Amino acid sequence: MNLADNQFYIYGASHFGQALTAHLVSVGLRPRAILDKAPKAAQYSGVSCLTFPEHNLETHYPVIVTILGYSGVESSLHEAGFSEVIDTLSAFELFPTALKLLNECGVLWMQAPRSQQVDETQCQDLLHLLSDSKSRNVFGSIVNYRLNPSRAHYPLPEQYEMYFPEDIPQLYQYEELRVLDVGAFDGDTFAGFFQRYPEALKGYTALEASAKNIQQFQTRLDSMGITQPNLVNIHRLAVGLPAGQKLKVEENASATVVSVVEPHEQVVPDCLVESINLGDMMAKVQCNVLKMDIEGADYDALCQGADYIREHTPTLALSLYHKPEDLWRIPLLIESYAPGRYHYYVRQEGHWLLETQFYAVPKDMLKQQ
Repeated sequence: MNLADNQFYIYGASHFGQALTAHLVSVGLRPRAILDKAPKAAQYSGVSCLTFPEHNLETHYPVIVTILGYSGVESSLHEAGFSEVIDTLSAFELFPTALKLLNECGVLWMQAPRSQQVDETQCQDLLHLLSDSKSRNVFGSIVNYRLNPSRAHYPLPEQYEMYFPEDIPQLYQYEELRVLDVGAFDGDTFAGFFQRYPEALKGYTALEASAKNIQQFQTRLDSMGITQPNLVNIHRLAVGLPAGQKLKVEENASATVVSVVEPHEQVVPDCLVESINLGDMMAKVQCNVLKMDIEGADYDALCQGADYIREHTPTLALSLYHKPEDLWRIPLLIESYAPGRYHYYVRQEGHWLLETQFYAVPKDMLKQQ
């Protein structure tokens, strides 16, 4: 398409919208404005952010959408009067340089320099361990996208509920399920287990650092009418920290800020979260499923769980997207604990190569029944 300076809009003020704006401004194409339902800044790269649809807009100009995973965006733009709406995946094809900027924006795995986002030797080692062609294809797309960001390499996310792929043999197939959910959020994953395995689910232990999330989890339990006594146990605890360290968790309406408590730092009790050794907790609850998503402490926590994983080979559902190196080092860590004893699978369960999930299913599942 042919864009003219100051004669188009961008919709979406998040990371790709910012990256695309920066790229276009650098080549002399300044958007009229960045539109967003709830912009968090007044401007990016000198381009004003406007709340959509509250402003009067010149809808005869084209608008480029830069968000994924939200239904109704393009239809709302058409309803507002825009006739030329360029979808996000088309923007990938038109402006691949913006993807390179996005992939160094500093969010989770998207850290500069891009040259360190892939260890090709270790990625090749992991590729040979994956148990199905789908995993190998997904993993290959992730690696290729990091090396050469483009629409062609971008893996679209799965459409099933996160953590519940239906095409992985024997996943969660225990006569008695004992789940340890680390980073339990608001109980959404518990609800998924309870819906699918109401008879087999015998114990669900949830660790969560956010008091707000724990309150929402408890509200969910109340609304579900859970009648089994002691089925769910929720603890405000962190894992993956050295012995004796604690977290400071500060929450408000718009953000949660988490940091490690410094020596001699005074912290309000409501913001203080104690830590526990993951291996000790796994042994205490005798989990046969570990689901974990803890914003970057995953690798350190798994180091704490080495002995339990080595001895019991629980089913694992782990996140590979918080740090660039998690993509290969977490799976290879598990293989070092239990060489040849797991089937491994990779699934892409969110946009922007977030929610990349790794499933390890023990090969001796029948013996664990």
